[in-house]
Amino acid sequence: DSWGLVSIPIIEEEPSTAIIFLAVMTSINLGLLNLVLTAIVDVANTAREADVQQKLMDKQAEFAAAKTRLLELCATLDDDESGMLTIDELMSGFHNNSEFAKTMMALDVAESDMDVIFKLLDEDHSGTVSYTEFVEQLHKVKSQDTHTMLVFIKGYLNEVRLKMSEQLNIMQRDVHGECKEMS
Repeated sequence: DSWGLVSIPIIEEEPSTAIIFLAVMTSINLGLLNLVLTAIVDVANTAREADVQQKLMDKQAEFAAAKTRLLELCATLDDDESGMLTIDELMSGFHNNSEFAKTMMALDVAESDMDVIFKLLDEDHSGTVSYTEFVEQLHKVKSQDTHTMLVFIKGYLNEVRLKMSEQLNIMQRDVHGECKEMS
């Protein structure tokens, strides 16, 4: 090789230069090794990104299939065929439709949670929620763990607030009644 043609005569003339040539050869080899390693890591990183994108697409496809199936289940729960679900229809689904109950359990939604979830979804207090709204909101609750807890807490707090307001109104009426009786 050409290194040998240049370096051997110099080393023979001055043996201490062998250390310099050895250091140069080591540096060049390490630099080439680093370049190869960089290429390998870059290919692995690209493959990982593609895998993450594939997992995301798989998850979206899985959700679309689950959403379709859950919408079908909601339609079977809708006794009056109004396109809307009531809390009674959902609770009946938990008791009488094992596939619905299993699906809810797979989504970490217990029967005891249904009342709170329904109240959260029924923002206009009409007593009904549409199938689509139920499925979409259920997915949103399921896909965001910390958000899930905040949603449940918000629901419970709203429920407590409403009950406290009712109790306060009852107490005010009682106090006003007592005051009128005393005067």
